[in-house]
Amino acid sequence: MHTPFTLRGLATALLVWGACVGAASAAEYNLYLKCEGQLTAAGKSRASQLELALRDSNNMALIQRSNVLPVGERLHYTPTPVAYTMLYKLRQPGTRFYQDWLRGQWVIWQPNLKRLATIRLAIDRQDGSLEGQLLDFNDELIGTVRMDCDVVDPDELPPPKF
Repeated sequence: MHTPFTLRGLATALLVWGACVGAASAAEYNLYLKCEGQLTAAGKSRASQLELALRDSNNMALIQRSNVLPVGERLHYTPTPVAYTMLYKLRQPGTRFYQDWLRGQWVIWQPNLKRLATIRLAIDRQDGSLEGQLLDFNDELIGTVRMDCDVVDPDELPPPKF
């Protein structure tokens, strides 16, 4: 009489273990990129940097550090044999996040970026070059991003301070 209970308990334990292992492996990032270059808008340029962590299991990219995109945002990327492509849609004007990010980082040096609505990025998988477009609400080009990206070993990244 104890056999069905034991099998049920074993099956439950295996199910819980499988869920834990799946969750742990799903949280791992497999590629870390450090990119540096220039953001150009209306003839003015500014140094730009972007650090991304890419996860193959669900094609998500986490923005770890940047002055081009908001830190902590997750982007869905599409891998092809040639490039990783990403699209970032900004939140509507008037939201606190949108105003603080643009006012604090970009609009000070380039007022045209108040119209920014979409950022398109493509990272070449062969040479590591990143090219991006900054688009307004009418999908018209208002700026570009060009960077060189290098693969970074996560063990060589500085540890968190806190």
